[in-house]
Amino acid sequence: MPSVDRASSAKMPPIAHVNAADLAPGALGACFHDGAAAVVMTGDPGVASLWRSFARQNVDLPWQAPLYELSANLRAHDDLTETLGDVFYFKPGRHAYIARKIEICAEGLDLVARPTTFHGVHGDWTMATELREACWRFAAAVMTAIAPREEKHPPFRAVVQQLKYHESVAGHEALFRMVHNSLGSWGRIGYRLDQRREEMRGPLGRRGVCDALALMSLIPLLRGAIDGLNGAAAHLDPRGNVPAGYKLIIKPHIDTRYFSALCGSRHNLRTEIFVDGQWLPLPISQDDVVIFPGSQAHKAYGIAPTLHRVIQARDAGDMDDAEPSNITLLLGAK
Repeated sequence: MPSVDRASSAKMPPIAHVNAADLAPGALGACFHDGAAAVVMTGDPGVASLWRSFARQNVDLPWQAPLYELSANLRAHDDLTETLGDVFYFKPGRHAYIARKIEICAEGLDLVARPTTFHGVHGDWTMATELREACWRFAAAVMTAIAPREEKHPPFRAVVQQLKYHESVAGHEALFRMVHNSLGSWGRIGYRLDQRREEMRGPLGRRGVCDALALMSLIPLLRGAIDGLNGAAAHLDPRGNVPAGYKLIIKPHIDTRYFSALCGSRHNLRTEIFVDGQWLPLPISQDDVVIFPGSQAHKAYGIAPTLHRVIQARDAGDMDDAEPSNITLLLGAK
């Protein structure tokens, strides 16, 4: 699991607030260099407008579509961060969502979205020019605010993703079973190995060690001893702690982008960042956007990337059927 070092003399709180009117060149970069792990950008009506544009668009969204339609829109890649289109990805302890992933690139004077067209039972959908331009403007503004004040940001691709998480832990577990059941015998063994790798905690989660332990845990006589060792190792690393009543849905990770900006609808879901030995929940809403840096920002500007995860309450509670639930709109640049 990656580690993140931040300045011990941090001037900013771990979750800082910046008004959109103050988003000057270098402003976000200064916040992150001064110790902020995430910045809540407030006062931008364009954020709520983007959320409404995507949440209420009259199209066949992937979590509402038959699997046949969903698969037709997939642009697969061995690297998940490069996969585009409609994505169905359920791997216990690592990822669990259905998503629509789009990239916007500048080609001459044009902004081109990839994939250009999504197919659905009610017809094809293409991202409108105004929506492409709005997403690009947002990404460019954040890139300018992350770069040093006198420095021009590098070329980038804008990232637009809608990620849908199931409303309940039981629903996620049912989807895991469906994916496992769709595989052949060797594929099922590999799926179980991947699951066991993700379960390894603390020093046992290191690459190579977790692989060996996952393989050995397939032997019934060894599994109990490995589980006991893993339980003891979990106490050595607070990053593996999950509060009572919650289930880990997305494992702790660092995004490979320059930045990720989140807004959306949350019911029983929490995105948390790891700062100073503890997990802090991010205030995800439909009106403001939460921005945090990824590994590309570290390579370009020396900004510490933010370790984050997603957990879900085991008690689903009551939901408002009139509003979309557990959907994240992610905007970014890479």
